[in-house]
Amino acid sequence: MISVEEFIERLCLVGADRGPRGFPRKLRDRQILMKSFLMLLDSDRAYTEKEINRSIQKWSREVVPAVATDHVTIRRFLVDYGHLDRTPDGGSYRVGFPSGALIFDLEVDDIDVRATIAAYVDEQARRRRARRPKTS
Repeated sequence: MISVEEFIERLCLVGADRGPRGFPRKLRDRQILMKSFLMLLDSDRAYTEKEINRSIQKWSREVVPAVATDHVTIRRFLVDYGHLDRTPDGGSYRVGFPSGALIFDLEVDDIDVRATIAAYVDEQARRRRARRPKTS
């Protein structure tokens, strides 16, 4: 099970700490990133491909800026891992329920991933400023 603490720590370290980097190779980190994207979607509605693409691009900018992977590749991962269900014609997507996916602590769903990343980025910038030598 992935705890709230692990989710936040890995999301920040993999998604927003120094980059650019590709989509992670470790399954656990991939699942955490995919979960963070799904948390921004409404599981009760269908999305067009254009809407999913825009959502992935926005998520890439705001939540995982260190991950330099294009939206098409990320969409493919989401579909291949069962996190997004796609109609045969590719025109519609819904949040999926993959079998064999990692289990997350229920409190993970209460996290505001955008605010969490923004706070992490601000804290990192504050630390960098504090380490700089003062010039007179």
